[in-house]
Amino acid sequence: MTAPRSIDLSAFGVSAQRGFVPEHDPLNALPEPFGPLDQLAPIIPALVMNREVRRFLAALPELDTAALTTDAEAERAMIILSALTMAHVWGGPEPDFTLPRNIAVPLMTLSRRLGRPPIVMHATLVLNNWRRLDLSRPPALDNLDTQFTFTGSFDEKWFYLATLGVELAGAPAIAALTAAVNASQDADDSALGDELAHVETGIRLMTAALMPMTQSCDPYIFYHRIRPFLAGWPAPGLTYAGTGTPPQVLAGGSAAQSALLQSIDAGLGIRHEHAHTRDFLDAMLQYMPPLHRAFVAALRERSSIRTRAGSGAPVLRDAYNACIAAADEFRRKHIGLTSQYIVKQANIHVGPGTTGTGGTDFVEFLRESRVETAKSQLK
Repeated sequence: MTAPRSIDLSAFGVSAQRGFVPEHDPLNALPEPFGPLDQLAPIIPALVMNREVRRFLAALPELDTAALTTDAEAERAMIILSALTMAHVWGGPEPDFTLPRNIAVPLMTLSRRLGRPPIVMHATLVLNNWRRLDLSRPPALDNLDTQFTFTGSFDEKWFYLATLGVELAGAPAIAALTAAVNASQDADDSALGDELAHVETGIRLMTAALMPMTQSCDPYIFYHRIRPFLAGWPAPGLTYAGTGTPPQVLAGGSAAQSALLQSIDAGLGIRHEHAHTRDFLDAMLQYMPPLHRAFVAALRERSSIRTRAGSGAPVLRDAYNACIAAADEFRRKHIGLTSQYIVKQANIHVGPGTTGTGGTDFVEFLRESRVETAKSQLK
């Protein structure tokens, strides 16, 4: 039987209102016997500050994650265990690249269950690391708090929440993009033009949501106090004791692990063919929830937006090019922010040449991805 060509957001765990942010709020607590994790979570900043995190983790019992019966429970446990992992590795006088089995075994089990690597990533610290202050109001930047941080600082909270704000702002763009893909499959150029106008508006909302980052997250504090806890495992990798797996070399937390921009690229037919951008973006797909990866793949496979816009009426081409211009603008603003938060700080305190939080030489990556976006304009 032939698979349907239309795309249903809900089949990929995507919400028309929240985009890739979970439809249901993250849990605030785990069931027994996982109380020890809930007790450690809020004191991570104090343990890091006093360099006591490894001593406290050594006393943590090895918990059986099979007792976590729902995905929401698994997500909360994944956040805490992966955060404790980062704190263990980076929270001492020197890094410790052997993770004790009482953390490593349950973390690896959850990693396999959730289909994501055993390390902190965008899906943990942004998509699932929040709570609403007023449950009668929808999630928005002025109605959110984080559940976990490494430093306890307002700057760190704001970094995660402002990034979450971009995800929420992008929800209309993703809903309209999906409708546009379906219209392209149905050869409905009138509907396609209308939806592309909504996609453009949604991308511009994402850009507007990106800019408040500088209001309450200081670049110096980000670079020196927050960013170290988002770093990945360099070669030869982290040993997950008791799991029987070889040492893992993994990227750290990065917004490149979000499905948001990769979905827009896939739906609009923006091609990243430079080896640096293609390979990095493909690698970042593995850090997304499996359903989000599948959504990006479905958009790549089923979208005829670019083809129809290129062969249709000039008004359709203009609507498509407006989306490309909006995506180019988003990437330009993002380059400006990353330069401010990482490049300038590195040049001052380390020297020229640095890597992004995901562990890549992001300057070349961002620059080339923007060039590839701009080149997607239809002539």
